Amino acid sequence: MDELRAVTAELERAGIDGWLVYDFRGSNAPARPLLRALLGDQLGSRRVFLYVPRQGTPVLLAHAIEAGTLSGARGVDTRIYSSTESLDAELRRALAGAKTVAMDYSPRGDNPYVGSVDAGTVERVRSLGVDVVSAGDVAQVMQVWTEEQLEQHLRAAEVVLKAKDAAFGFLGEALSLGRAITEAEVQSVITDVFHDAGCVYDHGPNVSFGAHAGDPHHAPSPERSLAPGEVVLIDLWCKVDHVTAPYADVTWMGHAGPPTQGVSRAFGAVREARDTAFRAVVDAYAAGRWPTGAEVDRAAREVLVQAGYGEAFTHRTGHSLGTVSAHGLAAHLDDFETRDERLLRPGLGFTIEPGVYFPDFGVRSEINVFIDGDGPHATTDLQAEIEVLP
Repeated sequence: MDELRAVTAELERAGIDGWLVYDFRGSNAPARPLLRALLGDQLGSRRVFLYVPRQGTPVLLAHAIEAGTLSGARGVDTRIYSSTESLDAELRRALAGAKTVAMDYSPRGDNPYVGSVDAGTVERVRSLGVDVVSAGDVAQVMQVWTEEQLEQHLRAAEVVLKAKDAAFGFLGEALSLGRAITEAEVQSVITDVFHDAGCVYDHGPNVSFGAHAGDPHHAPSPERSLAPGEVVLIDLWCKVDHVTAPYADVTWMGHAGPPTQGVSRAFGAVREARDTAFRAVVDAYAAGRWPTGAEVDRAAREVLVQAGYGEAFTHRTGHSLGTVSAHGLAAHLDDFETRDERLLRPGLGFTIEPGVYFPDFGVRSEINVFIDGDGPHATTDLQAEIEVLP
């Protein structure tokens, strides 16, 4: 089974004795691919533990009233508990000989994306004499893309860039004709391209004019028209219409007329932060190691701090690319909002998107990156200059 082989290989690489997966009523999103592969879609209504040792047969601990529900588990040794005392006894038996196990928790809560296990359950396991470490890197091996998923992402990237070009072409033509154009109208141009290409998205793209670009999560307005001298920020994402297809996600900047010195300087700093982050990943791989999301965030952030924009960079540098939404479950480029110490390992896709935000405008530049056996590669274009409209 591919999921199980990937997990045990990571346990071997990290020198961890096993992964103790805990789930209560579907609470463990990072481990869901493995749970589904071994147990199907029936997790029941009681606590479930699945212990995957580095070597040997996985052990499932299921409550007595749900033994029948989980009887179809494949390739596991199913053991039954009922009381808390019997649960502790079965946990002790399953973990016999283990010194260090991974669980889906985050030390100090620094990274909630990997912290699905409550503190009390971690305490329970530690009381058995086992050291518990974070399973962040173990769980994300199931987010590694297949060759088919990479091809799906590349197709989506082409569509995203095509939609971006259509949006800026529409804006330029409207401005040259002296026609008022709203954020919502530009959003419709983008989604029409998505629909024509057979692509889907979780919610509509972000089109922001002027001060709205200073809000990283602004929702386009049907009333807000572009005025001369304003920035245009377009953030757009989509995926091919398949359940396991990964998203593509880019942000592109424009300006109604020549950009001001302040806007140009901000864009130059953001562009340098973006490229510095990308080089940090390239250099790490050239040195024979996998960087963490946190260290790449620090590399980008230092550029903007040195340029005087540190206080205006109010979000992480990037996020993993997912299949349910553009934001995935693997490592994010973040040492700011959270502390993501997960490794940017081969087979993962993610964004690099530093930005700076002010009361009257905002600037962001976003690219997509995929890491293969040769290292990181940008899968979308890198914007070099602001698009001047018309």
